[in-house]
Amino acid sequence: MGHHLQNLDEMAHREAKKKRGKNKKGKNSSEEETSASTSFDVEEIQIAEDESETVFDHGGGEDDDETPSLPDKDEVKARMMKVVNAMEESFRSIRGAEPSAELFDTVQVKAYGSMTPLNGVAQVVISSPTMASITCYDPEVAPAVRDAVRDMSGMNFNPQIEDGTVMVKIPKVSAETRQAIVKQLNKVGEHTKQRLRRIRRAAQDVVKKGKDGTLGPGISEDDAFRAGKEIDTVTEECVKLLADIVQRKQDDVMKV
Repeated sequence: MGHHLQNLDEMAHREAKKKRGKNKKGKNSSEEETSASTSFDVEEIQIAEDESETVFDHGGGEDDDETPSLPDKDEVKARMMKVVNAMEESFRSIRGAEPSAELFDTVQVKAYGSMTPLNGVAQVVISSPTMASITCYDPEVAPAVRDAVRDMSGMNFNPQIEDGTVMVKIPKVSAETRQAIVKQLNKVGEHTKQRLRRIRRAAQDVVKKGKDGTLGPGISEDDAFRAGKEIDTVTEECVKLLADIVQRKQDDVMKV
């Protein structure tokens, strides 16, 4: 009986040792996975606004010699597209799941006494998913390029110069950080949508005067109604385009 109990104790000891080994292995795998990616603070995306984008000179005032007119749908669309394009441009410096040379498009380098876009003094090549090489047309500019890349907002890069080429190690972005980026993109998208709506509202305010007959002579109610519908149509088009741009960027960020 004692012999059987001893055997059971030895079997239990071996099983416990095996489990501890598995747990240790699993822990190491988790640590390796964590070390393969990095988290960083997601800074707020800033987009300059133009106060004049909601100002429509329609004439018809008491001291205005200009012939009264309704907002042109092409002008309204041009203003909206300028806003949408500015938003899309701001997304270029935000990392997706896989890095691209566009990540460095906004970098300004202090070279030859002035600030110059990086692509004016060097060529960026993504040599691997975790490495970018920046070849300077003038090797003497390499230190300035290194400093500019190091100072990129929110990236935490530590570029090194190797044989005149600036090498930038690009760590994988953690899932937590990517989720924070997606939220930030959504926030920017909503803010940009509000700007489009303000442009629409400003244009429709002028249209309303045309409908009410207070804009001035030569503007019929039918013309005003037609202009209002056209403005709503271009607004819907621009809002849809905006949503598509935000969604594509969010998908790119979260892509595994």
